[in-house]
Amino acid sequence: MKVMGKGSLASFLMVLLNVGWYGLACIMAAILVMGVFGLDIAVQMGPEGAPSLAGPGVKMAIPVSFTVEADTHRVTAPSLGIGEAQIQDARGTLRFRPRKGAFRVANLAVVIALLALAMWVLGQLRAVFRTLRDGQPFVPANTRRIRRIAWAVIIGEILRSAVVLFENYYVMTHFQADGLRFSAHSEFNVFAIINGLIILVIAEVFRAGSRLDEEQSLTV
Repeated sequence: MKVMGKGSLASFLMVLLNVGWYGLACIMAAILVMGVFGLDIAVQMGPEGAPSLAGPGVKMAIPVSFTVEADTHRVTAPSLGIGEAQIQDARGTLRFRPRKGAFRVANLAVVIALLALAMWVLGQLRAVFRTLRDGQPFVPANTRRIRRIAWAVIIGEILRSAVVLFENYYVMTHFQADGLRFSAHSEFNVFAIINGLIILVIAEVFRAGSRLDEEQSLTV
């Protein structure tokens, strides 16, 4: 199978990117419609900070970190001869019916911002793969596009980690549960940052390739 050109792998991937971009656009449009008609929107975030939205009547969900108190909930393994163990730094999702206020609005704004960022990145990728489909990858604009994608990956990971930490802190300061001790905890995904740096290197490769392609065209 061809990598570039019409009917190639690049063409197939561009179709998937188009589907993803228009899917996010439909979600954004649904948010606007629900806002215009005054319908409630439930913000839901997974333990790792992955955002999503749900319609009216669905509970809000935010990431939570906690430790199970050994005095209240004993953890044992008789078959292994272990009489005492403890669950620490566990992660999960806390679901509840939120009250209207700043916290709810802030979470909705965060989800919209993350969706907008994802749409923007997909838009940059669509433009890059369009040039691959047309068989002209080394255009100067691709260098800028790939560089923007790299910085979006890095900044997006920083924002994701900050959001999870904030949500954990909110739960720690406002919720209580018997036998559980809530904590503010968020892991920084180093691999996401490394991926962003790798994409920056790829951008430089495209910059060198576009320069060579331009010099070759001038020579001819």
